[in-house]
Amino acid sequence: MGPPFAVQTETITLFDPTRPTPARGSVPASQGRRLVTELLVPSGAPGPLPLVVFAHGWNSDPSFYAPLLEQWARAGFLVAAPVFPDSTDLYAGSPVSDYAEQALDISFVITSLLRGAAVKVDPTRIAVAGHSDGGTDVALLALDPAYTDTRVRAYICMAGELPSGVAPYTVGSSRAALLVAVGSDDEYGLDVRSPIVFQDAQTSSKAMIIEQGGDHLGSFVSATPAAAAMREETTRFLELAIEPRAPTTAGVLAALEPAGSSSLTIVPPS
Repeated sequence: MGPPFAVQTETITLFDPTRPTPARGSVPASQGRRLVTELLVPSGAPGPLPLVVFAHGWNSDPSFYAPLLEQWARAGFLVAAPVFPDSTDLYAGSPVSDYAEQALDISFVITSLLRGAAVKVDPTRIAVAGHSDGGTDVALLALDPAYTDTRVRAYICMAGELPSGVAPYTVGSSRAALLVAVGSDDEYGLDVRSPIVFQDAQTSSKAMIIEQGGDHLGSFVSATPAAAAMREETTRFLELAIEPRAPTTAGVLAALEPAGSSSLTIVPPS
């Protein structure tokens, strides 16, 4: 049986005692990071499964992204979506941005799943993706050697930017593939800042998708034909990027073209 697979969901709780959770306004800081993680499991897909770890945005949680995460799971990926204890909307206090710790959270989730915390994972087929603040977490992993996780084969940065407040911050080369995606009418200005991630990245291959007229979140999760096509493009990228042979930029561009909507523009490196 092949895709699309039925999707089963389960929740696991992971805990890293070595790193702190910052104060959330009136809620004090605490030692350790509790990562309640939603797993979307493709039922009947042959294992071990390829893995996508997804990073949600500020004042948000994985439920905001159900259409996107379910698309990947139906295609055969195990999707792990942690709730970040600093930036989520689900906990008491005021959400805060914490790019460095959340980037480390992503690696911690990968390590935990590889150790058999839940579903059997293929260690050679791992990707990470994120939106907004989560996209910035992904940019940090993809660009900064201090945070790079060599187990990751593919990065998807959706409406993210170069991280601020992370020191030292440098850009280094990576053997992974990168896809940057953003709407041209992003109401938070990421239509200007996301392309900088694309330009600065020194990944082995990269491409960018712009939805003409697209906004910050709807470009990825709404019911419009353009958003559905965007989700399909991200899936095609993931399927290519985790193949045994790393794709070239030309290969990535060929996989994304033609886009499934006239509203989507595929941008090659300049």
